[in-house]
Amino acid sequence: MVKNALLALSDEELLKLCRVDLCRGTGPGGQKRNKTSSAVRITHLASGLAAMDDATRSQHLNRAHALAKLRVELAVNLPPDEEFAQPAIPLEPMPRAGRPEYPLWLGELFSALQHHGFQPAPVAAVYGCSTAHLIRVIGKDETAWQHFSQARQRLGLPPLHR
Repeated sequence: MVKNALLALSDEELLKLCRVDLCRGTGPGGQKRNKTSSAVRITHLASGLAAMDDATRSQHLNRAHALAKLRVELAVNLPPDEEFAQPAIPLEPMPRAGRPEYPLWLGELFSALQHHGFQPAPVAAVYGCSTAHLIRVIGKDETAWQHFSQARQRLGLPPLHR
């Protein structure tokens, strides 16, 4: 399945393509935390990408949070659908993390970054903004920033600072 189609799936449709594992959370929390399996790990079977959440004692909330994290992982890790030409989604206004359109927006941004070898200057030119602005936008999402930095490191490029 192509990246944008995968990111546009409803939660129920995406979960059908995944394995959901329940386990006990780690860290403080006492007796309640040690007796319930409220932590959730969701693994996308085709790509092997996974996300986990154990922030609350509610399995349902943790499942929703893990699914949102998985969407971000898919957006930043999967290759572009096709040869990148122009972004279909504008850089501004940036959707808030957690909104349904956010993974599609982030996936489009990372498709542009992948196409341009994780060099921010040509991507900023494509979006019609400054390089500093593009770096600030990427830096707003910790997961996106980490993947951007790791990709630059793998390519032997110098690190950038937010």
